[in-house]
Amino acid sequence: MRTLTRYILRRHAGPFIFAVIGTTVLLLLDQVSKRFERLIGKDLDWTVIAEVFIYSIPFILAQTLPMAVLIAVLYVFSRMEGDFEITAIKASGIPLSRSMAPLLVCAVILAGGMTWFNNTILPQSNHHLQVLLRGIGRKTPTFNLREHTINEVLPSYVYVHPGMIDREESVVHDVAIYDERNGQESRSIYATRGKMGFSEEGEDLYFDLEDGVVQVRMNERPHAFRRIAFEQMLLKIPDVANGLERDTAAIRGDREMNIADMRAEADLGAQMADAARSESLVYAQAITRMLLDFEQPLADAPTLGTGDRPAGGTRPPESEIVDWRDEIPDPKRGRDVDLADRRDGLPPTRETRAPGEVAGEAAAPDSTTQVAESAARRFYSAFDAATQFQSYAEREVTGLRRINQYWVEIHKKGTIPAACIVFVLLGAPIAVRFPRGGIALVVGVSLGIFGAYYVSLIGGERLADRLWISPLWAMWAPNVLFGAAGLVALARSTKVMR
Repeated sequence: MRTLTRYILRRHAGPFIFAVIGTTVLLLLDQVSKRFERLIGKDLDWTVIAEVFIYSIPFILAQTLPMAVLIAVLYVFSRMEGDFEITAIKASGIPLSRSMAPLLVCAVILAGGMTWFNNTILPQSNHHLQVLLRGIGRKTPTFNLREHTINEVLPSYVYVHPGMIDREESVVHDVAIYDERNGQESRSIYATRGKMGFSEEGEDLYFDLEDGVVQVRMNERPHAFRRIAFEQMLLKIPDVANGLERDTAAIRGDREMNIADMRAEADLGAQMADAARSESLVYAQAITRMLLDFEQPLADAPTLGTGDRPAGGTRPPESEIVDWRDEIPDPKRGRDVDLADRRDGLPPTRETRAPGEVAGEAAAPDSTTQVAESAARRFYSAFDAATQFQSYAEREVTGLRRINQYWVEIHKKGTIPAACIVFVLLGAPIAVRFPRGGIALVVGVSLGIFGAYYVSLIGGERLADRLWISPLWAMWAPNVLFGAAGLVALARSTKVMR
């Protein structure tokens, strides 16, 4: 058995390494094609470009290792069955499952190593890659500008909205520039054409604009307005660095965090959802007290005479009255506030009733008007309450989505490595069942399984983001389904052998 184990592992080593290198190079070339436009014309040193691709490799390896396992298993078992080696092993009384055992052990070890890799190495490499790409994007604004989009050139001060961009000539057409550097006035510059360039030091940005107008609005005098036409204008924006700056203190995304960091973020989402639910409950209780605080039902209002009160309608003593407005929590601050400044349009309490509405005093002569006003107040209050409840519900949903977002990424760090085990269970029976498939079998089955697996993984992630299923099932359901299919195929192949 040791000889058979060594033989099977040795047969798989070469195809596995070849598959890892081949798939990694293919995906790396795909990354090059996607990022080529962002790298050309940046006057970057070759070491910076090399960094971009080096930091891209860990992310690619996290995807290609399970692919390489499936390719190697399909190729080797198909060849062994075609050479009647599996038949010889079967004749020796060794089942297919025993032949797969060494590969399953190696797949478990590989899955454990990939889980550690995804939790330690991958977040750091993703973070360094994003920091580097953001620095490259800011190096030369000409190549970072987007057409028909307001681009921030000088943060909070200068914005550029180009129509079309000629990146080879660094020329923008139908450009609009919004300049807020002068605190006393706002300038809007419109030009049919403009050429961009940096100073020799690479710190100042110049726009050589042609055929346009400048519109100036005084901030202290909103109605004052000036319009100046020009044929050519040179606009200088100082202190726009053209060097490569890396903002290592930037906020990390979910794929730039380890499991501990993502658990902390998910806990914040849980706190947000719990706070929204508790505040909604307090608000509902306050609304209930407000409704019970009406002096009489709305339907009884037209039948009341001057100074009359229905039986059983006696209000409690003044000392026992609690103003419901003091108990409604502010949905934005999450605590109780005094809503005295929002009395307009709310149902009348003893403090807000006009003289003559309190029992014992003369009421307004037109009771129909009283009914209409009371109904209007009731309608506005109901609308306001619905808006508040909707705000609480949105906050709760935001918290729940935050929880699912990070737990999906947590489970994904173990789901993709576990696919190595699943692909061994699924690949070997398929290869033995179709021994004459050759390279066509390997390529076709690999692409089919890869596509179905990753589509189901992405679909599960979308369902979890929409709160339709839990992150656990969203990420692990593909492994369960494909693993079950592999076990069924293995059982059927064993029966065929016998």
